[in-house]
Amino acid sequence: MYRNNPFHNFEHASHVSMSVHKLLSRIVAPDVDTSDEENLAKNLHDHTYGITSDPLTHFACLYSALIHDVDHSGVPNSQLIKENVHIASVYKCKSVAEQNSVDLAWALLMDDQYTDLRRAIYTTESDFHRFRGLVVNSVMATDIMDKELSVARKFRWSKAFAEGCTKENTIAATNRKATIVIEHLIQASDVSHTMQHWHIFRKWNKRLFQEMYTAYKEGRAENDPSEFWYKGEIGFFDFYIIPLAKKLKDCGVFGVSSDEYLNYALQNRKEWEARGEECVAEMKQELESINFTCDLSQVVDPVLPQRDEGPSGTVIFDEEEKKEEELLDKPPKSTARLATPDINFERLFM
Repeated sequence: MYRNNPFHNFEHASHVSMSVHKLLSRIVAPDVDTSDEENLAKNLHDHTYGITSDPLTHFACLYSALIHDVDHSGVPNSQLIKENVHIASVYKCKSVAEQNSVDLAWALLMDDQYTDLRRAIYTTESDFHRFRGLVVNSVMATDIMDKELSVARKFRWSKAFAEGCTKENTIAATNRKATIVIEHLIQASDVSHTMQHWHIFRKWNKRLFQEMYTAYKEGRAENDPSEFWYKGEIGFFDFYIIPLAKKLKDCGVFGVSSDEYLNYALQNRKEWEARGEECVAEMKQELESINFTCDLSQVVDPVLPQRDEGPSGTVIFDEEEKKEEELLDKPPKSTARLATPDINFERLFM
């Protein structure tokens, strides 16, 4: 289901999945009194907004990470819309690649061969809808260029974590904060190479440059990335990566991991400022030495084979026409993008 792209491939999905697992495993509640064994589970649940006590949430996050770039074509949504590809019209030019990834992966999950897996993931209609909502919301969070989604996320953050805001002790407030934590967890994992060791950053930065340079040479991008890559990466660190790393800390649940991510981001930014221009020149020289009559995507190891067909038509799910047993067994797919509210993290310890 993943194409042979230099960057957006199955290895990237695996890297993001491992990063999600790492952050999930490091969610902590430092102020919880561990000596109070009787109320420890409830306190951990409350301090981590219900995430630590919900296996469905953990699986949904990992599943979302694994499928978030399924069938990625190696160009951004803006180019897909410009080229007027079929899926751009299907998804009305909104989060095109992300919606396509969700629908293709969801259709596979709904296949008969995964009946037992589905029954292990959810056993009630409520859990089915909550799982679906978590997956959609998590994958949509990786579309950081959509202004509408960005505004919604910023509003949700300001309402939940902004300095001076009222601290609500309500289920709605907990759900809102849990949704924000998961969105930022997914976003940080999607670009986790920028917050890891320099050599890991360089590996994935080189692959992304190669992917965009390939698109340029194939006429699928207007600008040569080598002309803006150095300054572009500095801006990306300053206006997205470093603020995102700081928000991981502000969420208050990731412990020392948030400091680790921020420190690596700052170090990589400093290293890139000093060596970035040299790195760009080396990357361009290496790619220019390749005969562009061949497929540049073959420079990296191939991954899963490319999907032969595009997505089929979207089926609208009519809840009234399905019995609960049929819903839990094999619900049909539906259009991915939703005006996603805060996910409901049911309080297990009331």
